[in-house]
Amino acid sequence: MACHEQNKNKVSTAELMKSREIKKISEAEILQKGGEIGNELLEQIQTISGSNLTIGSKLCEISKWEELDSIATNYQADIQKINVNSPISSELEVQLLSAYQYNLENYLKPTPSVQKLDAKTVLYAYPIDTSSNIYKYCLDSAERIRAEMWSIKIPIKEIIKQL
Repeated sequence: MACHEQNKNKVSTAELMKSREIKKISEAEILQKGGEIGNELLEQIQTISGSNLTIGSKLCEISKWEELDSIATNYQADIQKINVNSPISSELEVQLLSAYQYNLENYLKPTPSVQKLDAKTVLYAYPIDTSSNIYKYCLDSAERIRAEMWSIKIPIKEIIKQL
């Protein structure tokens, strides 16, 4: 019996050492995983908007979506819906919003953008699609000609944990 218990300790120690092993992760791997996490978050956001935004009950202020807060907390991400009137914290977001405005005006298909915002953060941006509930139920006709986008800032530390 005593020998059997020692073997268990050796296995768990080996697993512990492997989990603490130093790994070299490239920026491309970080951005790829950041894109995967961003896609997961976007799917969850679209599910939430489907339940919060219907013809009968408009809840267009995303700050009141409790589910969104729990998703952001779970991923340690900062999730915002921004447009030209929003306080935009980075030049990169301004450039992406401008590009999405061009796409909207020229009926181009929306595509996500995954870029390193700074040394600690990856920015996942996705334009509010014209087929989304937010576009259908929350934007009046004047706002429908202005691009809006989801800005999801994911800490690189959280991305690395999932690699």
